[in-house]
Amino acid sequence: MKITITRQIAADEFAEVFPYTARVEIISATKDPGAVYEVPILVRHQGLNKSFHAEIFGFSLDANKPQELSPKIERILRGLINAARFPTYVFIARRARAIFPVYTIGDEVVAITNEGPVFRHVELSKVRHYLTDFLHDAKILGEEGLSDKLHVRGISRHTLGLRRPVMYLKKRLQQGEDFWAPVFQSSNGRSIYAYAASDRQEVNRGDHEVFILHEQVAKALKRDNRLEDSYDLRPDRLMPSYWERLKKTSDLLEETMMGNTPIAHYKSGHLYFAVEKRPEEDRFGIFMGESKTAVCDRITADLKRRQLI
Repeated sequence: MKITITRQIAADEFAEVFPYTARVEIISATKDPGAVYEVPILVRHQGLNKSFHAEIFGFSLDANKPQELSPKIERILRGLINAARFPTYVFIARRARAIFPVYTIGDEVVAITNEGPVFRHVELSKVRHYLTDFLHDAKILGEEGLSDKLHVRGISRHTLGLRRPVMYLKKRLQQGEDFWAPVFQSSNGRSIYAYAASDRQEVNRGDHEVFILHEQVAKALKRDNRLEDSYDLRPDRLMPSYWERLKKTSDLLEETMMGNTPIAHYKSGHLYFAVEKRPEEDRFGIFMGESKTAVCDRITADLKRRQLI
């Protein structure tokens, strides 16, 4: 591993806020020799004093001089390597200010705790559930169902910084395993991706990338015998910008109320779908089906599960 601190040459606002970059070159530390990461270094002013700050996988590093960040960056990166890999995700407990790295190793998702148990499962949702239960028992998250919860974040392949999901792909069944995969936008903004069926599933951005990625992940899960009906998997908690682009290419059929929940029904090509707006978080959930009746049945089942009807 080689780390070089370089000064930004460009004279723009970005260079003023991030005047230095830590260039991390992987020589043999992980299974990705030759990988290069550019970690931005932030300058902070406090009176006449200034300090330098970098963020790696959600962990904050500070130093009085930019060059002093090099050994700190190397130390934390080497500490995060597991099975010759950097984490695929991290779980964050905001109030507890705790970060838990999560790795994709073969067919399994693996969450690591500091000097504690390791949680493994084929489904990310199960790993989060196991880890949450452990952290509640350890009084890190407080009482079960209250206080704090774990938020998932992806990792930028360019900066090693955190990426917030732009949506999720979810499967919730009364029988069988749930599936829950966060979807992220790539560093260059040209694609979206999720990890499913032991691989990175990625599609280019466009008007219908939400449906295209859904179909790709559904096919992968079917090949893995982890999904029977493609519509059991659904996009959920879309960011507004993604929904707005999808909305422009879809035909509104009607707007209805199911219980106290407003639902808008649409058609896009041969696909019927409905949208539920979640105003408390400004996100959108999508229900899909082969007909409007099938979509309504799926909405009813989900609202009953959430005790909204």
